[in-house]
Amino acid sequence: MESVQRSLSVIEDELTRFGRGPTLERLRAGVSRDSARRALESVGLRPPADLLDLYAWHNGTDTTGAILDDLHLWPGFYFLSIEDAVANHKAFVRDKRWDKTWFPVFANGGGDFYAVVSGQGHTAWGEIIHFRIDEVEQPIEFHSVQALLATLAAAYQEGIFFVEDRGYLEMKDVEFIQLANRIDQIDLKQ
Repeated sequence: MESVQRSLSVIEDELTRFGRGPTLERLRAGVSRDSARRALESVGLRPPADLLDLYAWHNGTDTTGAILDDLHLWPGFYFLSIEDAVANHKAFVRDKRWDKTWFPVFANGGGDFYAVVSGQGHTAWGEIIHFRIDEVEQPIEFHSVQALLATLAAAYQEGIFFVEDRGYLEMKDVEFIQLANRIDQIDLKQ
C-alpha cells in the first residue's frame, strides 16, 4: 500500500489537474505531529501515526465563506481542521449514535463524517468509521487513514473521481466501492 505522503501528493496533483484550485487554496498549513497529538489527547484520544501525518500535511480546510463543493478534497467530503474536528467530537460525544473514541476527520457539511477510531485500547483503533447521521449502524469502511488515502489517490488516477459538466467533483459509486475493496480488502457494501 502507498505511503501517506505519496497518496497525499497524488491527491494534490490530481486536484490540480482537475482545476480544483479553490480546494487547494483553502487547505490550511499543517501542524506539527506533537500539536495534533496534544489536540486529540485533550479530548482523551490517542491518534494513530497516519492521522498525525495527515495533519502534518495540512490542518484541514478553511471553510470561511466557501461554496461547499470548493471545499471537497474528495466527492462529498472536506477535510476538517484539527480545531473543527475537536469541536465536532465534543458536540457528538454525548450522542448515543456516536462512540466517544471516534475522531471526525472528513465531513460532508450535513452531519456525516469519516472518523478515525482513536480510543486507547479500542479493538478497532486506527480504523475509519463512516458516521451517517440518519443511520443506526456506523460501519468500518477502511482499516486505516493510509488505506483511505491510498484509495482516494487511486480513485483520482483511475477516473473514478471526475469533474462533471457543471464543474462539480463527482464519483462513480460502485467503482469506488470495488476499488476500496481491492485496495483495503474490506467488504464495503454496494
